[in-house]
Amino acid sequence: MNRTIKPVRVYRQVADSLEARIADGEFEPGQRLTTERDLSREYGVSRTCIREALLALEIAGLVTIKVGSGVFVLPPQAPDQIAAVPAAMPDQNSPSDILQSRLALEPHICRLAASAASAEDLDTIDGYVQKMREEHRMATETENGDREFHFAIARAAQNPMLLEFLQRVWDEMTGPMWQALQRHIRTPLMRLKWIEDHEVIIAALRSGSPDAAQSAMHAHIEHVMEALEKAKFR
Repeated sequence: MNRTIKPVRVYRQVADSLEARIADGEFEPGQRLTTERDLSREYGVSRTCIREALLALEIAGLVTIKVGSGVFVLPPQAPDQIAAVPAAMPDQNSPSDILQSRLALEPHICRLAASAASAEDLDTIDGYVQKMREEHRMATETENGDREFHFAIARAAQNPMLLEFLQRVWDEMTGPMWQALQRHIRTPLMRLKWIEDHEVIIAALRSGSPDAAQSAMHAHIEHVMEALEKAKFR
């Protein structure tokens, strides 16, 4: 028998604890959970960790998140509905895991692209910024321009392995936790900020300065991290 003990992410430990408290009746259906701030203090973890735990509970069908109002316990699932709910809180990579990986990888890719990108590459990258603007204008749910912008930079860096690594990280952003978070916190102003960041990145790439390109990408991902840290459900 395999008795290997796998490490459990902190957000998952918090989610498991809250799930048990809901099952024990400490929080009843329709009741609002304790605020993020209080849960953070109670568990001794960051509010980002609490937010990720709450997202896991929502994906498992245990709570509903109403931004600005709070997180409310849902009635128990009927037997015929349980099969439709994802396995209770799968131990998936969290939004903070994803962003830390991007911060470690993408600034260096952008640095390489500043030296290796052709004029055609730069025009292609710039075209995806315009696609982002169109998606913003149309208020679409999709953000294909953003994804393709980052992949185009990786292709311009001319290192297939780095492109593969980047695709692996971005594939995580199609997962339920990232998508749920984006639905709750995405705003038109936030999308405009990302477009502005991308314009700074393409300008740095066109300058041919590896340092400027690396710094621009690093700043952009830090801006995303800051936005997620400031976001709150209640």
